[in-house]
Amino acid sequence: MENPFEIIIEKLVAIEKRIASIEVKLNSETDIHTSKNVMSINQLCEYCGFAKSYVYKQTSTREIPHYKKGKRLYFKKTEIDDWLLKTKVKTMDEIQREATIYTIRRRK
Repeated sequence: MENPFEIIIEKLVAIEKRIASIEVKLNSETDIHTSKNVMSINQLCEYCGFAKSYVYKQTSTREIPHYKKGKRLYFKKTEIDDWLLKTKVKTMDEIQREATIYTIRRRK
């Protein structure tokens, strides 16, 4: 009869190998997505978490920067990043600072 501890150790080693191979695959997929400069609509949806219908609406109203080759849509990653960061919400400190500057200028 085999030692049950040896069986447990063998199974743990197998699990560790599988986890390591999964980590390698995940890291390589992440590198591919972050290193691409041009994305398809599916990649954009995955990158931003948008629904396809939302992206199509944004392209039809020309709200989102995009390129079209035939029937295919493409998006430049740097332009998407800039577009996403364009709608910054001001902090309370920034609003207070602007209000102070406004009232000082108004007094003159």
